[in-house]
Amino acid sequence: MGAATDVRRRPRAETRADPDRSNLIGHTGLTPYLLSGPSILAITVLLVFPVIYAIWGSLHDTDSIGGPQYFVGLQQYIDLFQDPDFLWSISRTVIFVVGVLVLGLALGLVFGFALNGAAGKLRFLRGLTIVPYLVSGVATAVIFRLILNRDFGQVNRVLEFFGVPELSWFSDPNLAMLASILAQVWSDLPLVALLILGGLQTVDPELMDAGKVDGASGWDRAWRISMPLITPQLALSTVLLSYQALTSLGVIIALTGGGPVDATRTLPIALYESAFVDLRTNEALAIVVVILLFNAVLTLGYVGLSRRYDMDDR
Repeated sequence: MGAATDVRRRPRAETRADPDRSNLIGHTGLTPYLLSGPSILAITVLLVFPVIYAIWGSLHDTDSIGGPQYFVGLQQYIDLFQDPDFLWSISRTVIFVVGVLVLGLALGLVFGFALNGAAGKLRFLRGLTIVPYLVSGVATAVIFRLILNRDFGQVNRVLEFFGVPELSWFSDPNLAMLASILAQVWSDLPLVALLILGGLQTVDPELMDAGKVDGASGWDRAWRISMPLITPQLALSTVLLSYQALTSLGVIIALTGGGPVDATRTLPIALYESAFVDLRTNEALAIVVVILLFNAVLTLGYVGLSRRYDMDDR
């Protein structure tokens, strides 16, 4: 009986030791906070403080550069949303963001599925895909400025071969917006394609084989099996594309400068002009907050839709 009692008590002793063991690895007490303190401090300094400063500055104004700041409340925002030029910039930004999202996601899916099917010696293409993402926005604009040039650009030469008349990409407002969208998508496409490729790599091949046995076509397998399973990657790609489009300055300012006739004057261009041309820094900070809010709303919307899709799918 004594031996049996000792055997029964041994698990209880081990169970009582578990909390002590968790204390040693820092699951309780102040240890986790002390270990994460440097990271929290870095995030606060690099991310939180600039946002707080932007909000504070947008609620103030000054009569001269470097002069004393005085509180004006929401007057900066009221003036912005009563300014026709600012409202025009918002409309241009919406067109730009929607164009980048639609074209970027469509091409990202095409390239993602193509790279997922690449086998053998063609797998080296996966590594080459990242190259456009490594090119700066200004360099991307220079490349597209050359290939879309009216006189000697390669795009016009190809279009002429198919009977399309010569296009003035940077004189026509609609074509200038299209050129800006194409340049931005070319710059961000590698990341989207690789994110989607990563999601496709996690899809169980047995599910695809089962769909093939059931007679599902390649399109049906992609749409009904692969697409629902890569919803997180699609949501992340959408967030990244919208963020890049909402904050894109280098590509547009080097490619079109916001023209012609303000056709590509998006919110980052308006921000640049307020801060560095008109020297209205408080107004520029208000535009920063507006862009930040747009990014936050879009991100929360995408995440909410993806979670709802996952819950409905289950």
